[in-house]
Amino acid sequence: MKNKDNSCFRGAVGDYIINDVKRMIRIILKPIIKIVKYYKIKSDIKKKQTHYDIVIKDIKNSGKTKIDFAAYVIFDSTYGIDGVFQLMRKDEKHWNPKLVVIPDISRGKQHAEQTYNKTREYFSKRYGERYILDGWNYQTGEYFDYIDRFDIVYFANPYDAMVHKFHKIEYAASKKVLPIYVSYGYDVGKYTTLDRLKNKELNIVWKYFADTTYSYEDNKKYQINKGRNVILAGYSKMDKLPKCLVKTKARKKILITPHHTVCAKILPLSNFLKFNELILKLPSLFPEIDFVFRPHPLLFTTLVNNKIWSEDKISEYIDKLKYSGIEYSTGGDYLDLFAECDAIINDCGSFTVEWLYTGKPGCFVYNEKLKKKHLTKLMKKAISSYSIAKTEKDIIDFIQNISKMDIEHEYKMESWVRENIALNYHEVSRFLLNEINILEKRNEEA
Repeated sequence: MKNKDNSCFRGAVGDYIINDVKRMIRIILKPIIKIVKYYKIKSDIKKKQTHYDIVIKDIKNSGKTKIDFAAYVIFDSTYGIDGVFQLMRKDEKHWNPKLVVIPDISRGKQHAEQTYNKTREYFSKRYGERYILDGWNYQTGEYFDYIDRFDIVYFANPYDAMVHKFHKIEYAASKKVLPIYVSYGYDVGKYTTLDRLKNKELNIVWKYFADTTYSYEDNKKYQINKGRNVILAGYSKMDKLPKCLVKTKARKKILITPHHTVCAKILPLSNFLKFNELILKLPSLFPEIDFVFRPHPLLFTTLVNNKIWSEDKISEYIDKLKYSGIEYSTGGDYLDLFAECDAIINDCGSFTVEWLYTGKPGCFVYNEKLKKKHLTKLMKKAISSYSIAKTEKDIIDFIQNISKMDIEHEYKMESWVRENIALNYHEVSRFLLNEINILEKRNEEA
């Protein structure tokens, strides 16, 4: 019995030593693997740009008169080139644009089906069925590869891990096609931004269009290719804002936009779990004001996936919003809301910067776990233009101030916003189109 106990003890010690050695090997190898990965990406970057030069030359020498263009899109709300696509539709002598709807395969099948069908329905109505291609058959599970049909492909999603192989940037970069990236939202989280800039995807696209002077400097500083594929263009999503008509109104309207990061450590923005009950009370506290609730498209998915709320509780909450008189807003296009609303109560990332285009007052609800180290320089500067709320009283005080303001007040964009953020304002789409029109450049060279 004693020998058996000793044997078990020696076995346990042996297992412990082996596991400890494995752990030490992983610790030692981790930085080595990281360095090897870095230089492999660096090598791939050089090869890709040479590859793109050949692709451009082949397209120019093909004799074709129009460019076959595709937009690969997951969510209708994270789509950054509506203005570009509309210009292409108006000039089909030179452009043949298509929009390929693709699924997010990283958050479960139910989420994939719901978002896929919602996105498809939105763009089918917006552009017409003849412009839409299905990247997935959710009934059979089949994924479709169209990449060889196009000359240029815009990727709305910079994360290859979210999509099937056929819909990845890296896959497109290996084919005879020119992949481009135009941001769908501003870079507000420091760690998420650094991770994105140092990952392979955005370092190997043909062209990456930066939206602000802040992001352009980050590209040059942190990208593996030091921003060599980056062009400072501006933010095309906001081109439409000046065209949004504001109806004459007798009541003020406030937009409420909670973020999805209810349990994120690297970017703890969301305060929804803290203030969701207050939101329901606002119409009774301020009956003279209309409220619009527009959550980040991933808020409710995050609550369910992390078992914080059930589907039933979310449905119940949405019913309560509507019953209390709060408008529940979803869908891709929200600039009409920006034009209609008099103020915003917000803890989202990109909305914090986008709202600055309006010049209207905003309240940034500050999460107690959020530190300056979590934020990019752009986001820190943007927040400085907001009233800060950390308590229910802060939010109520902000709304009271809005209630007292003149409804006919005219707002103007701040000068620093115009100089650093609103670059090429309302002409960004035209700028982007000119930058990717390689056949037009062929004619100029001739």
